[in-house]
Amino acid sequence: MKRIPTLLPFALFIVVLPFPNTVALRLLLLAICFGVALWHWWRVPGARAAIPCKAALLAWWGVCIASLTYSGDVAYTASELKNELGYTMMAFFSFFVLAADRATALWLLRAVGAGFALIGLWAALAWAANGFVWDVAGRYGGFGVFSAYIVTVVPVLALLSLTDPQARVRRFAVGLLVLAVFLAVIAMQRAAWPALAVQAAVGLVYAFRRRLLAIGWRRMALVVVAIAVVGGAGLQYIQYVRSAGTESRLSDDVRVPFWPGVVAKIAEHPLVGAGFGQQMMHKAYPELTPKEVPDLWHAHNVLLNYGLQLGVPGIIAFVALLAAFANLFRRSPVVWGGWVSAAGLMLISGVLVRNQFNDFFIRDMSLLFWALTGILARLAVAAPQGNSNDRQTPD
Repeated sequence: MKRIPTLLPFALFIVVLPFPNTVALRLLLLAICFGVALWHWWRVPGARAAIPCKAALLAWWGVCIASLTYSGDVAYTASELKNELGYTMMAFFSFFVLAADRATALWLLRAVGAGFALIGLWAALAWAANGFVWDVAGRYGGFGVFSAYIVTVVPVLALLSLTDPQARVRRFAVGLLVLAVFLAVIAMQRAAWPALAVQAAVGLVYAFRRRLLAIGWRRMALVVVAIAVVGGAGLQYIQYVRSAGTESRLSDDVRVPFWPGVVAKIAEHPLVGAGFGQQMMHKAYPELTPKEVPDLWHAHNVLLNYGLQLGVPGIIAFVALLAAFANLFRRSPVVWGGWVSAAGLMLISGVLVRNQFNDFFIRDMSLLFWALTGILARLAVAAPQGNSNDRQTPD
């Protein structure tokens, strides 16, 4: 395993990402991580491996960068490209390079668990001290982005609970999964429940198809139904609590009448949008934001946001990108008992579902997604060699 000082900036980057107002620190750490990764790529042969899904990545980059030619605010779009393509790809490359051996990858994944334990326990204690109400101004972040954070890290916690060689770490990871469910309850975000349910179902179905679980079809079907029931119950409970005294239903959500107008605007110019960047709807189409709901300054749906910004080609490029990485995990060699692939599929499916009801696939959450994708993708494109160092080389 690399020396601890080499890995420390990577661990700190993972830990500080979800904390608000840490932009300068996270970018400094990202720059250090990228420099270390470049050095390893150049000087350490074992760190090199072919970047996966290059065609999908290039298509995504191409569509996003092409929006500079028609953006209504070129300076803003250029800034967003730097943040959402430049910085995220730096994170992906850095973690992809460093996760070249099992010990290092495990160390990085444990850092994810440690970071979640820190911020999760802080949020839970603050919730209790605030009269059992989530403090949206807390230093651990608002409930919306925090629920996105939960969904993003759950696959890693599941992977640690199943594959970590140390029993105490596996038990700790199980405890963190319980904490994640508890935090999903107290954060009062309805979207977290379908996302968590889809993650659990995807992971279990993949494990079943790869014969990682010794159960029959009927029992597996019952488990999937049970997951759907729990997810639906969680969603309905949050809806019941949030609508206490108003008798509002899910169909009364402000996004229900809002989304058709967004779709109609995309249909007006399906081949191009307003330019890359989440604020472009507000800049180019201010009339779409209902006066009585000023928070709807963007589409609150990652696919519709891509449609507004880049047209239908943007939606296709983004979906194709996620599909390419999902296919990478689905077809990868059996690494860590096959659970790495399950975690990768859980990560992609959960993040996609969570961001259908709001769009947190920006800044800290997109950086975290790509850092974790880098770790899991490196494991997925490598086959264990079976030596004492658990070294891996490209398959």
